[in-house]
Amino acid sequence: MLSALITSSSLAIASLLIGFALFVAWWQFGRRTHALIWAFSFMAAALGHGTRIIGGPLSGHSDFLAMLACHASVASFAFLAWGFRLRAGRGNRLTIGCWVIATLALLTCYFVIGGGEGRMLNRIITAAGDAVMVAIIVFTIGSSSRLAATVRWLFVVYGAYICSVGIAAWLARDGGMIGNPVFIAVLSIGTPTGMIATGLLTLLIVAADLAEELRRQAIADPLTGLLNRRGLEQAVTPIFASGGRAGRPLVVVLADIDRFKSINDRLGHAGGDVVLKAFAAHLLSERRKGDLVARIGGEEFAIVLPDVDIHEAVALVETIRAGVSHALRGGVPIRDITASFGIALVGDGETFEATLGRADAALYRSKTGGRNAVTLEPPHDLARAG
Repeated sequence: MLSALITSSSLAIASLLIGFALFVAWWQFGRRTHALIWAFSFMAAALGHGTRIIGGPLSGHSDFLAMLACHASVASFAFLAWGFRLRAGRGNRLTIGCWVIATLALLTCYFVIGGGEGRMLNRIITAAGDAVMVAIIVFTIGSSSRLAATVRWLFVVYGAYICSVGIAAWLARDGGMIGNPVFIAVLSIGTPTGMIATGLLTLLIVAADLAEELRRQAIADPLTGLLNRRGLEQAVTPIFASGGRAGRPLVVVLADIDRFKSINDRLGHAGGDVVLKAFAAHLLSERRKGDLVARIGGEEFAIVLPDVDIHEAVALVETIRAGVSHALRGGVPIRDITASFGIALVGDGETFEATLGRADAALYRSKTGGRNAVTLEPPHDLARAG
């Protein structure tokens, strides 16, 4: 009795701590809804273990408290599955439906059947409800990566253990093959390990999500959502690495919105931001699969076009340039906004910085030549040959 009380108390405290940590993670780091739902999961688990703690002193209400503990267990696993579904961007109709069915079944067993049989059925229904929620998690996670496959199999093992708890509950019925102490022993074998392991897993997932979000923020422009300069440099590094291009053509384009300072002065910063976002959307709308688009500073944007020769690149950039005025017409009171472009074909053995510099020189010539133009800067080897 004392050991069961100590175990339940430890699990209740651990569940509360994990739930609180998940709540803090939700509150402080991006308000990811699945983190909040997982916090509810461990709060429900703490409630369930708490009812087992007070079940000893209140022995006259032991069946009622046991029923509440069963509800808390199903709710905990339902919230856990709900969080995994939310994180994967999937709906929760199945999760909620199974939760409602389990809840109604538990209430029926307590209020209609009652007694030892009702208590036994409550245990079986709880195990079945928990196992179904774990199955939902397993099918939600999938096996797209080695880590995902490992997590999936861990939940498969956990689900198998939960099924064994249901079998033990059936065998521990009145007149069954085993006694209640054996059922409690089976319940105690895996519950602490499973609960703590699941808590650590959810915390690690939230931490990984936060790290990925911070990484994404470090390489993305917050206004337009495009890559920033750092993100572009990271993305092109494998392309420019030794042997990365394998002789394939590669073109770097710089684009600059004409007279943007004047636009910003007339419309204010908010209006200027609208123009920048519209221009970014226009570049993305013309992007081919594999192209890289970035905002590298102010009103200056970069495009990297792999596997395209210089003639195709010029034709594509001309299409982009011709569509700028129409793309930026909505949302701002200024008409005929234009942009200038500089194009550079990557030469043999040339670095990205060198190619970007030549594209910038071509852009400068577009600006000084009257703006709203596309200028090509040939590689140094071709320029010397000419």
